[in-house]
Amino acid sequence: MKKIIITLFGVAFTILTLNALYASIASVGINKDVAGLDTKPTKNRPFAPSMLRTKNNHQATLDSFENPETCAGCHPKQYEGWRGSMHSHAWNDPIFQAEFKKGLKATDGKIFNLCAGCHSPIGVLTGTAKWNKETNELTNSEKGARGVTCDVCHSIAGAVPLTDTITSEHGNGSHIIDTATHIKYGPLKNSKSPYHQTQYSELHTKANLCASCHNIIHPVNGTPIERTYDEWRVSPYAQNKIVCQDCHMNSVEVAIEIAKTLKRPEELERFNLGGKASTLGVTDHSVVHPHEFVGGNTVVTQMLEPNSLRKRKHTEIAKKRLQNAAELKVDLTQRKDGLFNLNVDVYNVGAGHNIPTSLTQVRHIWIEATVSNEQGEVLFETGKLNSHNDLDEDKTVIFRTWTVDADGNDTHDPWAINHLVRDTTIPPKGHSKHDFVFDHQGNGKIKVEVKLNYRSLTQHIAEDLLGKDAPIIPTINMRHVLKTYIKGTDNWTEVGKSTTTKEKITH
Repeated sequence: MKKIIITLFGVAFTILTLNALYASIASVGINKDVAGLDTKPTKNRPFAPSMLRTKNNHQATLDSFENPETCAGCHPKQYEGWRGSMHSHAWNDPIFQAEFKKGLKATDGKIFNLCAGCHSPIGVLTGTAKWNKETNELTNSEKGARGVTCDVCHSIAGAVPLTDTITSEHGNGSHIIDTATHIKYGPLKNSKSPYHQTQYSELHTKANLCASCHNIIHPVNGTPIERTYDEWRVSPYAQNKIVCQDCHMNSVEVAIEIAKTLKRPEELERFNLGGKASTLGVTDHSVVHPHEFVGGNTVVTQMLEPNSLRKRKHTEIAKKRLQNAAELKVDLTQRKDGLFNLNVDVYNVGAGHNIPTSLTQVRHIWIEATVSNEQGEVLFETGKLNSHNDLDEDKTVIFRTWTVDADGNDTHDPWAINHLVRDTTIPPKGHSKHDFVFDHQGNGKIKVEVKLNYRSLTQHIAEDLLGKDAPIIPTINMRHVLKTYIKGTDNWTEVGKSTTTKEKITH
């Protein structure tokens, strides 16, 4: 049998905080002029239900945007970082495309701009991203199909006023794109370029920039679908003025140090993050971001370019980020009734948002544990993948969210989500404590193996979307602890261990 205890200080407290945040969204209510998949385009919302718009409602054309390779001429390091990232595959990601087409068919195309506004802003702004209702196929211009390009982010001139957004908060693609001037906006002051005009943008120094596409609210019922920005906003990282760009646009080593110290990059002198922003630059800046944009996705880049060096690099960086996001504390005790408790604490020590984050209906982190005796006989186990590469979710501790449709049926499809029913994700610097109970007769050694695992989506969802083309979804081992216990005078004593988990736990 299994007993799960969620600690009040760690997880439950923060879940209450997030629930309060969702309640505040509900109390504000949905702006009826903004909401609804049937919202007609207006001057302030020309691409409804997406919040995306152009500056001064200028008509965008493909000539409004540069090819990323043009940017590479002066910014090769930044180009290489972007080229290996999920931003460069935001549109052609086969998992996204399959889910997108499923949603377009289910909603008669009404979600098109909402999703494409973040996955292909150029395609939406220029009208070159299209869906064929009869064939259920997607097409796009060459520039639009490049996803979230250099020019997309560096043409952002501002954020949509909160009075125009769905819940008076950033999200749903609420960028204002300058498509008329070719000015490049960014976080560096006093930047000059012989090729284009430059302008300092305070927005580019804030998490609000990322919130527009990493905070997604259902435009009809107001349910938070992706809440990465909200999770960060109530975290110690936000309190210490550490923003998304500090971790996700720097190297993984810098991100690890930021998580340990809660210091911003410019305070980490030993990393020498300063320099010139381009090969033609004349100004030295305290921090120049390499633009790696790596999270936890190890599936898509390998599907698209399995033999690409930059994609393999992206995968290795993603693994390293995952392996430094959490820590495990494992202990074994015998109870007065003779049964044993395997105590497992999972700590979110390295992520500035919950783990997992984003579409947490499909992204899973789980505990895999095996307890055996000296003879190798299994006394207890949980979290093992079956022959179909799936879990018995009813018998596994999984960190995720559960969402349902309007009829109360389980669903992971964003357009169908009506409300959240359960959330076991772990907040930044929070932890989740679990007790697994088992029986053992005898005084021989007890061997304990505990793993913390991650995957971007489940095997059955991948096969539902991609059919026979679905890859085997890899499991990333985030943490791994091996311990051996012997019978002591008062209780069982640890006599040997092998662990990738640091002994010092950061609360």
